[in-house]
Amino acid sequence: MATEAALKNDQACSAGEEFQKLYYESFDKKSRSLLDKLYMDTARMVWNGNVLEGSKKIIEFLENLPVSVHTIDLLDCHPILESVTNGQTSIMVVVGGKVKFEGNREFPFNENFILTSQQGKWKIISNTFRYFE
Repeated sequence: MATEAALKNDQACSAGEEFQKLYYESFDKKSRSLLDKLYMDTARMVWNGNVLEGSKKIIEFLENLPVSVHTIDLLDCHPILESVTNGQTSIMVVVGGKVKFEGNREFPFNENFILTSQQGKWKIISNTFRYFE
């Protein structure tokens, strides 16, 4: 019989895999306005050191980026202890790979997400993106 920790880890892995597919498919197909459904209103993003506060500003920023193609080479997901989230079910999703923005060469990138469960749906509360030139 699986332990509670093993079940939470499996849940984090399953949710993280589904999430990254949906996120990058929407991002790359220029359906970035659909990403608004994935962010909490109070979400925070750090994009290559630039801070964006609130889902509206995040989506506005993302919609203005050039067309992209992400290749995912790494996906790592972990539950976050509820003792540090005031009992809120949350997971960390770490994604790595390569990204090519239209008009630029391909760059390695790393992106970290903190997702929190909101009425049965995973929402981004925080994410950090960095590509390496």
